[in-house]
Amino acid sequence: MKLIILLIIFPILHFAQLSPEVKNLYQQISKGEKAESSHTGMEGTESELYKLHKKLDEIANDKEVEYIAFNGNPVAKYYAANILFNRKSKSIEKIFEYYLKSKDSVQTLKGCVGGVSRLDYELYINVISEKQTIDAMQWEKKWKDSMITSGKQNSPEYLGLVDMLNTKTIWTKKDVDSLAYRLEQTTLNNHDASKKLIELICFRYLHENKKVPYYGKIAYFDKKYSSEYIKKYLRFCRFGLK
Repeated sequence: MKLIILLIIFPILHFAQLSPEVKNLYQQISKGEKAESSHTGMEGTESELYKLHKKLDEIANDKEVEYIAFNGNPVAKYYAANILFNRKSKSIEKIFEYYLKSKDSVQTLKGCVGGVSRLDYELYINVISEKQTIDAMQWEKKWKDSMITSGKQNSPEYLGLVDMLNTKTIWTKKDVDSLAYRLEQTTLNNHDASKKLIELICFRYLHENKKVPYYGKIAYFDKKYSSEYIKKYLRFCRFGLK
């Protein structure tokens, strides 16, 4: 009897964490089979699922989004984690560690490219990709300032592009590097971390020509996975050879 009662009240408790408006959006997002980017397919069709996630971002508070990030289905977790990262939430590290241990995977569709990957991988790649967003935002600001300074703010070139150039982020590169470092330490201290995630860490530092002092931790995964990409990074750390 106690078990039956628990099974009845669990869904009620589950959704009691969310306001009616947020719960409605969460339920709609949870019907999605894939986490989609803003535009998908060969024709770049605007994703209705992505728009729902943007609405969720507008009305849900941090606690509600955190609840979804920990308790939602994979698609809802994917979007919730991205929202919290964009808000620079302090819960990102806890969420990443949870995904690292749970090994949950999600189907994604980014533009025309679909695939399946783990949530910890998707969150980490979102973090390190933020540097590109910062670069884009800075370039857009310089372009707008130069057009205004030269008196071209009413030109067709400026008016035709100004509304499209609206990249925004509250992150700095220093803060991105700091968070990425902490996520990497969490990853490398977990001997069950996926091959794909370890290779992504190696790719990041090869791309940036950085030799990390803790490459010995990476060597453990070289033995575990025998990955050519991991071996390549270890050669770079030891001998400077890519």
